[in-house]
Amino acid sequence: AANGGKPPLLKLQNISARPELNGQFGQAVSFSGDRYVVALLDAATAAAAAATAGGGGALQQPTFLKLKPENLTEAGTLDQLKFGAGMMFQSAKAYVASPSLQEWGKRIMAALPPPLRARMTPDRALLGAAILAQSILVLVYLLLGRFLGFTKLFTFVSFVALMLAVSSPDWMEGYRAGKPFKLIARSATVNFVMRWRENIVVMTGYSNISEKVALATLVFVLLFSGKVLLTPLPPPSRPPQMPNVPVGEMAGVNNPHRIPPPRALPQYDLEHVYKLGYDDASSGKEFGTSLPEDIIKYNAAREGNAPVHDKYDDANFEWAYEPPPPPPKSKPSLGMGTMFSIFTLYRFGKDTITSPDGSLVLDPAYIMARFRSLEPWRLGLMFMSLYRVVMTLSAFFR
Repeated sequence: AANGGKPPLLKLQNISARPELNGQFGQAVSFSGDRYVVALLDAATAAAAAATAGGGGALQQPTFLKLKPENLTEAGTLDQLKFGAGMMFQSAKAYVASPSLQEWGKRIMAALPPPLRARMTPDRALLGAAILAQSILVLVYLLLGRFLGFTKLFTFVSFVALMLAVSSPDWMEGYRAGKPFKLIARSATVNFVMRWRENIVVMTGYSNISEKVALATLVFVLLFSGKVLLTPLPPPSRPPQMPNVPVGEMAGVNNPHRIPPPRALPQYDLEHVYKLGYDDASSGKEFGTSLPEDIIKYNAAREGNAPVHDKYDDANFEWAYEPPPPPPKSKPSLGMGTMFSIFTLYRFGKDTITSPDGSLVLDPAYIMARFRSLEPWRLGLMFMSLYRVVMTLSAFFR
């Protein structure tokens, strides 16, 4: 066994005599001759185990098969998650069907109005209560995320869920044994490092990980989560202000850089203005004596090189738009996505060169056979992870 002394989760494959078994999961219990004795782990077994835990009856015995080593492969991380999710779903169904939870469904029905109660069953009442509770949790999450920041809230919820998932065996064992809460919490705290190491062994497939190495990874997770939670939120971004704003509608009233509106050009009959100037010159009067005052001021502004804004002056549009600065060059990032991609490639490589009993196999024919037996979605995930890692590494050498 390569799972810290525990039999690893195996996936059945390439069984031509009974193809319906391909894709199912099991655990090897012994080895006889050239075949493994494998106990199938299916949904019915999980449901029976959940019912037994709740006092619903006797435990259903699993089905045992004798299989060749080439018909077995160690389940990867994604297969383990898929298997665990299926077991949780079947266990939840069995728990909902238990008499104790059905009694809660009847209590919920009793609290409903008679017209609605006639259309309800205990299962529907439990489902409605679960949907209502889920909606309240989502609403609370959105409200807290708006005030505290969604990144911080997501990190905190993920960290708490991870701690509870790691210590769940101690909590479940203490709950079933009827131990007091303080004693269960103390047992979960004492055994936490050991449980953390077991989970790392399951994820990586290496059984020689010491508790000090596991403790170091736990400290890293704590420091990373603490950094995210203690980092202050950045101030809300404001739209950049344009110092050079063209006149007209874009010039706001409270803008300190607002340019005053242009002086209106006097509107007079050209012949009349010309005649006034001609009469002054003929009479020997000073230039502009008979001209209107606004025309004289306008001409003075023009002669004094004062800024006069014409409606169709092209100079206004030379400064009206300032192009934004070029975006900063992208830097290589070893974020969580890249780290998960590296870990995914590691798991694929390890699963390809190890046998079901955990021994290292470097035979090219065996490696190619294992590679060809991968499902299409796993191959797609592997190539996506490879692409992410290659793009990140190439950014370092640009």
